[in-house]
Amino acid sequence: MRHLRFDVATLHVDHKPVVLKAAYLLVAQQDGSIDLQWECLAYGFESAEIPRGGYQVEIVTLDGRSISGPVVLVRSLDGNHVLRGDGPIVGVTADELS
Repeated sequence: MRHLRFDVATLHVDHKPVVLKAAYLLVAQQDGSIDLQWECLAYGFESAEIPRGGYQVEIVTLDGRSISGPVVLVRSLDGNHVLRGDGPIVGVTADELS
């Protein structure tokens, strides 16, 4: 399995900002697969939960890279959110993974 991890500076879920304590984007590719799997783990200052469902996320990493794509909310509790990629990710390619 090849993977890449990004520290997230900003996160928008359906164009709404999530005020972050910290967040990470993990992108992986299983051996023999052409598809990328990805997940964003976000720890917000606000305790508001995000309702379950599908969303579009826009992420800017600490180094200024813009990444986006469709996600499904896996879990949201006390301002901590797990968003799993539900389609292609824009801004990361398989060639970058190690």
